[in-house]
Amino acid sequence: MTFKISNRDKFLNNFLTPLSKVADSAVIKLESGKASSLVATSDNTVVVSCLYKDSNIQASKILNVPDLKKFCRVVSCIEQDDFELDISSNFIGYKSENVRFKYHLYDDGIINSPKLNIAKLNTLEFDGKFTLPYASVINLVKGSSISTETNKLYISVKDTVVLGELTDKTRANIDSYGIKISDNYEGTQFALPIPLNFEIFRIISSMRFKELQSRLLTKMGVITMDVNLEDTELRFVISALAN
Repeated sequence: MTFKISNRDKFLNNFLTPLSKVADSAVIKLESGKASSLVATSDNTVVVSCLYKDSNIQASKILNVPDLKKFCRVVSCIEQDDFELDISSNFIGYKSENVRFKYHLYDDGIINSPKLNIAKLNTLEFDGKFTLPYASVINLVKGSSISTETNKLYISVKDTVVLGELTDKTRANIDSYGIKISDNYEGTQFALPIPLNFEIFRIISSMRFKELQSRLLTKMGVITMDVNLEDTELRFVISALAN
């Protein structure tokens, strides 16, 4: 079976690399015209759904990738922009005049995908929404050099303004940094700030986008953030940390 890709850089930078920054391994599902995967951070506070669209993909196969970072390095060795991978029962192979490799896969059932049902999530009634510009994410990352003793970002709202503060409200004498990250919030006003794992925003900052579409389930302490990268659709489902 062959696995065709029409644009190596898009497949690598917009699909494989974001997955590799969230999880070590992944189950990648190949279907006609697309590749998809669902991964989570080690503490399961962040789940990422990633869908890559490419009409050249005609394979129907489940790939159990044991080491995403290594797979990224393998794909980056391919010199052509469009290419074909040979898929065997337990490995992915590639041959050209200059490069050849064999990358082994796991058997089904060894890698566990997150249990989150994205379709069910879409049916829930979100009670808040806002857009998060790329510039705001970058400014938060820059500010993290000031607040170096925490990896928590607290989200709060006041009327239509969304504020982001890097601090840790469970500890004393912690340097903090806060900025306005959006000014178009619509929905429920909540009294207590929602603490999130800031590491996911570092990952998001490595992508190139105009803005994230964010939605809140305030009672459940869940925020979803959607971003489109040309042929790739990513959804970050972020659960609140303990206060």
